[in-house]
Amino acid sequence: MGTGSIKGFGVALTIGVAASLFTALVVTRLIFDFLLAKDLLKSIRMLHIIRASQLNFMALAGPAFILSWTIILVGVGYGIFGRGAKCLGVDFLGGDNVTLRFGEKVEVDKLREAITRAGIPDPLIQYQMDLGGGPQLLRITSAYDTGEKVAAVLTNGFPAAKFEKAALDKVGPTIGKEIQRTAIVASLLSLFGILVYVAFRYELSFAVGAVLAVIHDVLMTIGCYCLAGREFNAPTVAAILTIIGFSINDTIVIFDRIREDLKLGVRGTFRELINQALNQTLSRTIITSGTVFLATLALFIFGGGAINDFAFAFLVGIITGTYSSIYIASALVLWWHKGQRPATGSGVTLESTASAREPASSRA
Repeated sequence: MGTGSIKGFGVALTIGVAASLFTALVVTRLIFDFLLAKDLLKSIRMLHIIRASQLNFMALAGPAFILSWTIILVGVGYGIFGRGAKCLGVDFLGGDNVTLRFGEKVEVDKLREAITRAGIPDPLIQYQMDLGGGPQLLRITSAYDTGEKVAAVLTNGFPAAKFEKAALDKVGPTIGKEIQRTAIVASLLSLFGILVYVAFRYELSFAVGAVLAVIHDVLMTIGCYCLAGREFNAPTVAAILTIIGFSINDTIVIFDRIREDLKLGVRGTFRELINQALNQTLSRTIITSGTVFLATLALFIFGGGAINDFAFAFLVGIITGTYSSIYIASALVLWWHKGQRPATGSGVTLESTASAREPASSRA
């Protein structure tokens, strides 16, 4: 459904996921078989960032739910009523992106004044780092078919700055509308696929909780993006689709633990069982989200242009995706059942279940 860079990102990500799945199922198995055959593996130790935590996550579910949706309303509301079409970049509205090299930096206000005086309204002017840590570049977004004029105005108006055109990208209004359409359709299809998958694997309450948590993450990212004064372009759409996949991944891990405890017939209220599942998966959540966050932070700091836009959106998504798995998805499942656990067996305590899952090597 995607176009241009979005489709390219989707193809690359699909290949990466397939390769990762093959590695996890085949290559990792072969490595462990070899280590066991050679008697090189004596025990398996798992890293525990937090041991035996007993945090009452669900006690804060209500206030956290209200706070997050308040932030969403403020951010999205500012984007719609405060900035309007200025939130959308060239990829959605159409226009020209001209990138200039320079020898001497000129104040943005002076550049905007010169461009506006030349009859080109509302230019977006940004200094950005070049990809790979090169020198800064000047990036200017303007109306369609005005990029050449912008470059000429600045080159002639500021000779001491030694402006030199590095690139010029044009997106027609028709193409911009097509990108808008495909972005919306791709996002909706992703959410529908998640709803069907989670409902099939678990039950409807889990599916609704997962999808609403993902919607929460997308809206939170959009709100923060608007509040940061950034423009939505194709890389932002790619980041949002990545956030959808990342968020549901962490949620599924927590749901798996909840379902496992339900099947084991662990004694306790449904609230206690969900809190237990969240505490049991807390170390895994911190490790996974932390490593992805650090890698994305490096892209945000050192990447320029489209990579910086993608990294900013994904950083927000990592934080809100981790948060929503706990305080949105899990809380919605609890509220769906009105605090009553689904019908299961009984006979296993929360403490004995946690002890049984802990490897002998880590208890020693």
